[in-house]
Amino acid sequence: MTSPISFLSILVIPLLVTSHFYQVKADLALLDSICQQAQDYDFCMSTFRGDERAAVADRDGLALIAIAINSGTVLDTIDQISDILKTLTDPLDKYRIQNCQTDFSDALVTLKAAYSASSARSYREVIGFITDVARKAVDCDAEYRESPPVRESPISDNTLKVTKLTDITFTVINTIIST
Repeated sequence: MTSPISFLSILVIPLLVTSHFYQVKADLALLDSICQQAQDYDFCMSTFRGDERAAVADRDGLALIAIAINSGTVLDTIDQISDILKTLTDPLDKYRIQNCQTDFSDALVTLKAAYSASSARSYREVIGFITDVARKAVDCDAEYRESPPVRESPISDNTLKVTKLTDITFTVINTIIST
């Protein structure tokens, strides 16, 4: 005779596995619908797929995740700038990268405020903060492009990534506001 527990497990386990499959599929559909609206679909999808929290997050959670990922990128950039500063001898290069360091330090503070505002679901406020973060990344790149000698910033990959992450945050916030 089969015990009631084993009988239940025969019914419940497949149901749990099936419901988990559909939950993940629904989350991928949410990510896909958001990333379809982002400027760089592949970057958006790989960003969220690279973070295990995204698999179970709703739109509000995705906004927090995007801000948190951007905060990590900005923090890594600040660390990279410190290393770059140790190697520079040209006063103009030092001046430029120090301005970038200030921009990214300001951006980190702003991202913390954006995270708090997003946690409180003050999404219009988040948009203002994220706009400031994007502006700081652009300002850093401008240090190298607007006056001679024109050069590529040594952290241009990072500034591009920060800009793309702000776009993802804008996209998520816009989907929240429009629903």
